[in-house]
Amino acid sequence: MKKMDSIKLEAELLKLINAFIAENQVEISTNVTANTRLIGSSSIFDSIELVTFIVEVEQYLEDEFEIEVQLTTENAMSRRTSPFLSIEAMTKYIIEQNN
Repeated sequence: MKKMDSIKLEAELLKLINAFIAENQVEISTNVTANTRLIGSSSIFDSIELVTFIVEVEQYLEDEFEIEVQLTTENAMSRRTSPFLSIEAMTKYIIEQNN
């Protein structure tokens, strides 16, 4: 298993989300940053887009870091701060689950 660095992982997830937005023609009105909301009323994704993106992230983690991460576990869903709030929150959750 390759060691995950939070700065590199966040940058890679930002690349992944921008590619996902382009490929799926998601209409957004601003540049995506690590703090862009992924869920909630001001999010850039609808629920189907978010689920599809999460699957892509899980596949990326398996391909690049040789780890299996399930982001939609009960643990993830029951957290006080959702790991799906932003790329920053997702990065922190992934690092936390794999250290």
